[in-house]
Amino acid sequence: MSQNGSAVRWGVIGLGGVVYQQIAPAIAGSAHSTLVGCVGSAPVKSRAFARQFGVKNCYGSIEELAAAGDVEAIFIATPNADHHRMVLAAARAGKHVLCEKPLAMSVEHGREMVDTCRAAGVHLRVAFQIRLEEILVRVREIVQSGALGELRAVLFERIAPLRQHGAWRDDPRQGGVLFDVAVHLFDQVEWLTGLQVRELFAYSHPDRRLGVADSTIAILGMLGDGCHVVVRASREIPYAGNDLRIQGSKGMLTTSALRWADEHVLRMQTAAGETVERFAPTAIYEREIEAFAAEVRGGSGSLASGEDGVRAIELASAALESIQSRRSVGIAA
Repeated sequence: MSQNGSAVRWGVIGLGGVVYQQIAPAIAGSAHSTLVGCVGSAPVKSRAFARQFGVKNCYGSIEELAAAGDVEAIFIATPNADHHRMVLAAARAGKHVLCEKPLAMSVEHGREMVDTCRAAGVHLRVAFQIRLEEILVRVREIVQSGALGELRAVLFERIAPLRQHGAWRDDPRQGGVLFDVAVHLFDQVEWLTGLQVRELFAYSHPDRRLGVADSTIAILGMLGDGCHVVVRASREIPYAGNDLRIQGSKGMLTTSALRWADEHVLRMQTAAGETVERFAPTAIYEREIEAFAAEVRGGSGSLASGEDGVRAIELASAALESIQSRRSVGIAA
């Protein structure tokens, strides 16, 4: 390990859009991080990435990257089904890991990843960076203050671009929009409310029973003892709200669009009247990198843990079971 206070030395594997557009610039712009190694899907891609971001070394595999003496932490942004093997390789080499969601494709694999990282004494965090949006931090504060009373309904929608990069997203073994996008909402709903989803029913389009990847998912669930939750995620809708509504026995909270907006607006209605708060969009990827670096250096953290990642997989797996069985599925607390 480097001395406390020095820049965390990162390696990245998976050089797709999120790394090119968000993660690499965030590391490059941080005073507490530096990017020293990369692995792409082909040597030519790795070399092009290294030239653009001033990365010293290109490697051919996660094993080579994890073995590098100057790499302390690894950001994993490969297709979903690869996360399990790569997190294990990084942890066994003593590297801290920030893994893109979903953590894994099964609860069993997720738990193995958590256990392996714990045994190795390394940090494992999951890239649920939406938690870092200032408006949602404020929503959580309001909800958990009791200002809305007993919660009765939560409605949350997140729509991805019509055609995100990567043909792997069309492979049902990668989990479809359920594991790729809806896991964000599962994490958010429980994190915002402090309640757990206890039962859910789900539909998908296309129908996962046909052996194809889902592109739209709709889920109805029971949150805690008496709160309904509706989660919708899609990558085949051109126009959508990307918003959140929480209704309780004493009030209602709503947000404006939470993506691709110049401003985020939070409205709350109670017996006292309506209040409006406005927020600039948060640089969530920059905050994510800063937060992880702080944890590696011994500071307190605000990122989703490996256990949080496993919980999201539990809910996604229950949704998949519901789609297949056409029945509601209970989830253990």
